[in-house]
Amino acid sequence: MNSNLTLRQLRAFRAVGHEGSFTRAAARLRLTQSALTIAVQSLEAELGLRLLDRSTRSVTPTLHGLRLLGLADRVLDELERGVEDLRAHAERARGQVAVLATTSLIRHVLAPALVMLAQRYPGISVRIQQDVTAGGVQRVLDGELDFALITLPTREPALATAPLVRDRLGMLCHADHPLGRESGPLAWSALRHEELVGLSAGSGIRSMLATASVTRGLVRPRHEVSGIDALLGLLSAGLGVAVVPALVAQAPLEPWLRFRPLRPALHRTVILACRPGRAPTPAAGALLDVVLERLAKMTGPDIAALHSPAALSSLGFQIAA
Repeated sequence: MNSNLTLRQLRAFRAVGHEGSFTRAAARLRLTQSALTIAVQSLEAELGLRLLDRSTRSVTPTLHGLRLLGLADRVLDELERGVEDLRAHAERARGQVAVLATTSLIRHVLAPALVMLAQRYPGISVRIQQDVTAGGVQRVLDGELDFALITLPTREPALATAPLVRDRLGMLCHADHPLGRESGPLAWSALRHEELVGLSAGSGIRSMLATASVTRGLVRPRHEVSGIDALLGLLSAGLGVAVVPALVAQAPLEPWLRFRPLRPALHRTVILACRPGRAPTPAAGALLDVVLERLAKMTGPDIAALHSPAALSSLGFQIAA
């Protein structure tokens, strides 16, 4: 049988049941006594049961009323806690975010951004996953992530994307390497006879270098690694040179490594990817806010911010201009 019980009725009954008085219950709820009486009477009529015994001196719950009073306490308390929790999420007082990024973005962008996030919104927790572009796309589509920071525009039509930042590719090597003893832009042809350390297949950088016309025949790696940390380790040991984006060469970088932009200029674009039709949570918006702040501090000759409030708004993120 359908029930037409309302929260107003339950709150009115609970107040009377605990106060033992219509007058005190009405004052507690800031209702007129007549409105309170109507709410309780309509509840009794809906259930077909007397819930309160009334006398000139007191009002006490009946046996059925006591049973409903306990149920009303549990239901209303749980509802109030749930609403309070939702408000906290809306106000960014708490929440959880799942995000994916490559190693270089985690090290130089996400990690500093999380420091700012913790200072402003200590109740928000973040789960970071590390993967190459191909793996990140599928995780976004599967709904595992709030968003991903990936390094190549994807051809996956089901994804919603917006560009965030563009950085120039350059040569990274040990300071004692002949190419590291000078500064300034370096021609791609200078890499022709160098021992190259490269990222493994599936990474955005590897795919980009394989398809760019200016790199044809110049960037075939002799040694392959699965991540930036391993690549930096080999370069720090003096083993060869690598082609990396400018974000990778940002501070804090090992002092014995040198970065030189390559010419003609070749850039990669970092994009934000999310599942279309899925509204971002306030916590996800808070994380993106500090990520953009961090990127703004890193802009320079080789790094340019690309994000626009309009593009991000189309994905559901509300970002100040």
